Amino acid sequence: PSPLLEADHLGPLPRTQVSIKLSALDSQFDPIDPEGCYAAVAARLRPLLRAAMQHGAAVTFDMEHYEWKDLTLWIAQRLLMEEEFRAYPFVSLAVQAYLKDTERDVRELLAWAEARGAPMGVRLVKGAYWDYETITHCQRGWPVPVFARKDDTDACYERLIPLLLEHHAVIRPAFGTHNLRHVAMVMAETERKGLATKVAELQMLYGMAEPLQAAIVDAGYRLRVYAPVGDLIPGMAYLVRRLLENTANESILRRQFLGNQRLDELLKPPALTHSDVGTGLIPAHLQKEGVNPSPTNLGLEPEFTNEPHTDFSRAEARERMRAALATVRATPGRRIELTFPPPRGLTRPTLTARNPARPEEVVGVVSAAVPEDVDEAVARAVAGGRSWAAMPASDRMAVLAKAADLLRQRRFELAALEVFEVGKGWRDADADVAEAIDFLEYYRRQMRRLAEPIRLGTLPGELNHLVYRPRGVVAVLSPWNFPLAIPTGMVAAALVTGNAVVFKPSERSPVTGHALVAAFREAGLPDGVLQFLPGEPEAGRRLVAHPDVPVIAFTGSKAVGLQIIADAARVSPGQREVKKVVAEMGGKNAIIVDDTADLDEAVAGVIASFLGYQGQKCSACSRAIVLDAIHDSFVERLVEAARSVRMGPPEEPGTGLGPLIDQRAVQKVLDYLAIAKQEGTPVLLPDLARRPGPNFVGPAIVTNIRPEHRLAREEIFGPVLAVLRARDFDQALAFANATEYALTGGLFSRSPRNIARAREEFLVGNLYINRGITGALVGRQPFGGGRLSGIGAKAGGPDYLLQFVSGSVLSENTLRRGFSPELS
Repeated sequence: PSPLLEADHLGPLPRTQVSIKLSALDSQFDPIDPEGCYAAVAARLRPLLRAAMQHGAAVTFDMEHYEWKDLTLWIAQRLLMEEEFRAYPFVSLAVQAYLKDTERDVRELLAWAEARGAPMGVRLVKGAYWDYETITHCQRGWPVPVFARKDDTDACYERLIPLLLEHHAVIRPAFGTHNLRHVAMVMAETERKGLATKVAELQMLYGMAEPLQAAIVDAGYRLRVYAPVGDLIPGMAYLVRRLLENTANESILRRQFLGNQRLDELLKPPALTHSDVGTGLIPAHLQKEGVNPSPTNLGLEPEFTNEPHTDFSRAEARERMRAALATVRATPGRRIELTFPPPRGLTRPTLTARNPARPEEVVGVVSAAVPEDVDEAVARAVAGGRSWAAMPASDRMAVLAKAADLLRQRRFELAALEVFEVGKGWRDADADVAEAIDFLEYYRRQMRRLAEPIRLGTLPGELNHLVYRPRGVVAVLSPWNFPLAIPTGMVAAALVTGNAVVFKPSERSPVTGHALVAAFREAGLPDGVLQFLPGEPEAGRRLVAHPDVPVIAFTGSKAVGLQIIADAARVSPGQREVKKVVAEMGGKNAIIVDDTADLDEAVAGVIASFLGYQGQKCSACSRAIVLDAIHDSFVERLVEAARSVRMGPPEEPGTGLGPLIDQRAVQKVLDYLAIAKQEGTPVLLPDLARRPGPNFVGPAIVTNIRPEHRLAREEIFGPVLAVLRARDFDQALAFANATEYALTGGLFSRSPRNIARAREEFLVGNLYINRGITGALVGRQPFGGGRLSGIGAKAGGPDYLLQFVSGSVLSENTLRRGFSPELS
């Protein structure tokens, strides 16, 4: 045996080395819930560490995505401070030089290692997820955590080499690199500090830079080679990745072994940049979508970009959410009244908003409009709307901008209110507030296009203008499942185009609806323009039929939506306009999984789409259409993934499955579970004897469903998934299109042919390929479907405002006794 392999400067070395990704130990590994993750991961990690200690093995905790970095470091350090493992000297942590945080993280890690008082390893690598980190953070509107330039990563790596070697008394430094300069620098620094060669370990990948590997060994340094072991087909991804790394234009391997660069060029230090781009000094909206900072665009209002969702991997964000939950919980039973007195001789009933997770908890009590209140509310809207319609569009746009700012300021409190009133989890509630802000920002910008007359034609002698005018009073009837975003979109579109609004929120979420009205009023909306009219369905029917309401914007069930369309077609006495109905009415959405799909991605995408907010989204996946060749393996993995989702109160951050909205929703799901047992083969059913409360129902997955079954045709609005087996892609497409709905759909496939066919033949309003089918973003994925899923333009799209205005063409003859100003 070689002494270099058997011991280093701190003592004997284990021959066995094991690398562990902490996310592999818990399917719900998520930084939103550090304590829950620690409990789950530590319970599985302790036996592994005990086995490593017993058998004399070393363990390395690998670093994964940036979102998990802080959680990985925290779990590892906390566990290694437990008395049982505190003295264990053969644990290493990997750190990634392409992260802007890494230098700080390494310094903190070194200080912790000294305080721990036992040796440990630090494995320095460049990082393997640069594309992923860059793209996902840009998409989410978050600061990009990786250096944009390879030279900046190399410079960070080089700063860390002497730092790690300097602390050799407490750590075992290991350097993963194929870069000739970095290898040389490790050797030079080791020699400069007067250290033995056994202090530093160099690490490379099997089959890469083999001449350099031989040179390292010849120089007397320990070299560890990582080699892939396992089946060929899964290993192909590894081989392709190595091929890309070897042949990339910037690849050091390509330059070292395939190029004709001189040695001095290969050893040239990285070129440092003094640019502020990517350092956090430039505003986030200018770092997205390839926008370059310049004096010109720095001085202008930026074009629309989506409000970033909260990054709950950040401790500060988690603390703010916890504080908001405590604040909302401390003010239960808030009382909300209408702004005008009830009709003479009548007493208004009340709507009681309850916490779905704990129905005994009252969130708020709201006075409910009686049908007779509708006339007064519409009359007030008509009166207030006259001056609002005459106001310059820029002033109306300013009100929306102020309302958006108020929602930003109250973001966590509004999200917390949704947690308690409608049972949304942290991320779903936060996303709803972000989408509400998006609607305000997007529609106010879209109003610029409609605010000025549009010149039609350029021929001399005539002047033709298209102008848009408000319609009058808009009735907005909104649902409970997106209690802020959807009403904000409908109300904002109506208001910015100059209409007055009578807003009836769902009787299941009136408190959140009132919070929206309060924000508009504080933003400067004149009195009377927005009428808050909570109430039971009868008030909504009276509002729809009112002769002074020419536009109805509705989101809800198919049955109610079709009834509104039918009622709107009847002309009431005194009515002067044909009513326009904008209706989004739900779906029976399918995801196709073909035999080329990445099953890891497909399972995760179906789970998120089927169980997100307990399946209570009109966009949720309620059908999985799986090709025969992979059906059984996919279903097996899907069932285990669904079974692993934690059910509990939504105010707990680790909850993956919360309550249904109320007992009516629970009963509907139970009714369909009975149907499922008749029509198909349930492979997963909820345990109704063990649930956190009366409104909780666990996931159900049912196979052997056919397109004609009720489970494949009817919207359930709960965590019930019908799985259909298709013999080929043709049949899968036929199954997907076989319902009366056409809202969302999805495909998981790596076949260009199948993807191309789905784009043409999968007929839905929003088709998502190789991703989940919920979470449409304003401006990027305008939302709305066809068939019986709805009528009207897509919400969050460029055509939406046109539904709230009427167009007029003004044509003037500018010829005066044979002369035209244009030609004079």
